[in-house]
Amino acid sequence: MQRIIRGGLTLQRNILFNVQKSQIIRQQHFKASVVVPASATATATATAEATEDISRPTKVFDTNRDRQFNMNSNRLFAQELLEKITENTNNLPPPIFTEKCCEFYKQLDREGKLEFFDVLSKEFDVDRENAVKQAKDYIQAGNSNNAVQIEKNLQYYLEPKYNIFLDRIHQLPNGLKFLADMRADLLDIMGSRGSVTYNEYFSLEQGIRLKIKKYVIGFLKLERITWEKSSASLLEKICSYEAVHQVKDWKDIKRRLGPDRRVYAFFENNIPNEPLVFVHVALLPTMANSVQAILNAPNPTKQDSNLSNFKYAICYSITTQQGLGGINLGNYLIKQAVDDLQKQFPLLQVFATLSPMPGFRQWLNNHVDDDPTIQAEFDQIKDWKNVGFNSRDQEVLKDPLMRLCSRYILSEKRIGNNALDPVANFHLRNGACAHQIHWQADISEKGIRDSFGIMINYNYITDRLESNHRLYQKNGTISISEPNDNEESWLSKWIIRK
Repeated sequence: MQRIIRGGLTLQRNILFNVQKSQIIRQQHFKASVVVPASATATATATAEATEDISRPTKVFDTNRDRQFNMNSNRLFAQELLEKITENTNNLPPPIFTEKCCEFYKQLDREGKLEFFDVLSKEFDVDRENAVKQAKDYIQAGNSNNAVQIEKNLQYYLEPKYNIFLDRIHQLPNGLKFLADMRADLLDIMGSRGSVTYNEYFSLEQGIRLKIKKYVIGFLKLERITWEKSSASLLEKICSYEAVHQVKDWKDIKRRLGPDRRVYAFFENNIPNEPLVFVHVALLPTMANSVQAILNAPNPTKQDSNLSNFKYAICYSITTQQGLGGINLGNYLIKQAVDDLQKQFPLLQVFATLSPMPGFRQWLNNHVDDDPTIQAEFDQIKDWKNVGFNSRDQEVLKDPLMRLCSRYILSEKRIGNNALDPVANFHLRNGACAHQIHWQADISEKGIRDSFGIMINYNYITDRLESNHRLYQKNGTISISEPNDNEESWLSKWIIRK
């Protein structure tokens, strides 16, 4: 027993010695920009540079592999750490190596993170050389006794080695949050779809996305955020993360949590104070046609808060952390929020949204000069681009812009026959109907800049969600539920005109 204890202590000392050694080497030979992430109030940046210039840095870990020492220090340090974390041995590496790698990553600037992702995607990707060899052996093996083992070997070489690294991170406290932030950094670095950088790191980004989805789905917990019970730190995160309608102050967030309002969020069990995705809902007596009317509404009286007054539940904002985009968390959240609201308010008749159209104005600006059908809408309006949206002259733009907005929502498609507008694509993919577009529904600076102030309702008709979803996924069919008694049925008019 004493021999075992002494052996364990010796192993522990060796691990600590290696970590201390890596810290000393890091301080002496490596350069890194230290960036403190932006908070709601300030951003701090500091840069630390090494004082010695040594052209051949000492190895941090002995990996028994030849090294090309023309790599810069950050790249070498990242590669050494990642190799230690993902090495193929019977013993799991201690968490301290993974923690060290995360600390190292957080210190990197944009260029350093790009280099880190380059190491991950190239040095820790699928082992294609061995995979090809095993595939040939597998074909030749046929039904022999070796076939099963060769198949296992092939599966091993076909899995990217960086998956081991991602699994190790997820095992750490707040590991999921780190992975989400890391993916957000990668998406920012990749840039626009189809660019050289985007294509180069697409496989790595998708690998991280699928891992996060695996970690999250099945471990989500729905909670209602309240002014009375939610912690101040959680409310602060709801304010700072809000991506659709900025929260102005504490009075503003308190109003959004009032008796005629609801905020729901999804949390993961291991990070209970980190909202992964959250939705704001207004309980109203009529369909919403102005987000300012929702945001600036006075506190309700007792009579206003009567449950019988709530006929419409209007989702006016949904925010997903950037690194969790594409995992459909918003879809799950809306459905669970609707279920909870139906239980609380059985008299609710309509579940809908008041949604922005963030790409409308950009689409119009990009196509107006080379599309005669768009130009024809403005034949009678001189210098339409400079008409002020806070002036009396703006009414002359209403009819042409509402017609073009209907075309944008219903007819403009991306690859795959889905709606071009990202918010439209999200709700239509969930099975919602395009309901009605509204003029001057968001007169904020952002609303005017993005969509000339036009917004749209998407109607979640519960017994039509599945059929709408299937039709949209199959051929891009968009269902409309526009009210029949409304003179401004712009969506229906566009369909008839088309």
